[in-house]
Amino acid sequence: MQRAVFAKTSYSDEELALKGWHFTQMLQSIELLHRRFLDVLTTELGRREKGLSAVQALILSHASERPLSLGQLSALGHYEGTNLTYNVAKLAENGFLTLSRPEWDKRSSVIELTVEGQEIASLVARTIGEHAASLPDIGITEEVLTLVTTTFKSLHHRWST
Repeated sequence: MQRAVFAKTSYSDEELALKGWHFTQMLQSIELLHRRFLDVLTTELGRREKGLSAVQALILSHASERPLSLGQLSALGHYEGTNLTYNVAKLAENGFLTLSRPEWDKRSSVIELTVEGQEIASLVARTIGEHAASLPDIGITEEVLTLVTTTFKSLHHRWST
């Protein structure tokens, strides 16, 4: 026998306050997790004596599959304009990527990773893989991860429209 599920349409002030508190806690947790992840990457980069920041390593990992324009990287929502421009310039200066101007649009810049940049992108991928493999050890199942990911994507979609 199936039960009908109805969405609640009105909430008391107390229920709304509790929802707001949980929502705020979730947002703070996301921010803290991002910072801790950057710390993890910083530690990995430090072990290998790589002279770049965790944010720069993430830029390399996001651009590892194909050449991307700065606009594409920015549109992915990972980086803001001047911060992205500064970090890409430093990465090019240090030999982790090359910058070029496409024939069809001289106003944009396309980045492509060098061998050294690909090594850093691989390091980031390995680090993520190692941490993902350890999630069941702390009780995070694939189902939980799927639910959290779906929730975050829904929030992203809501705020993007």
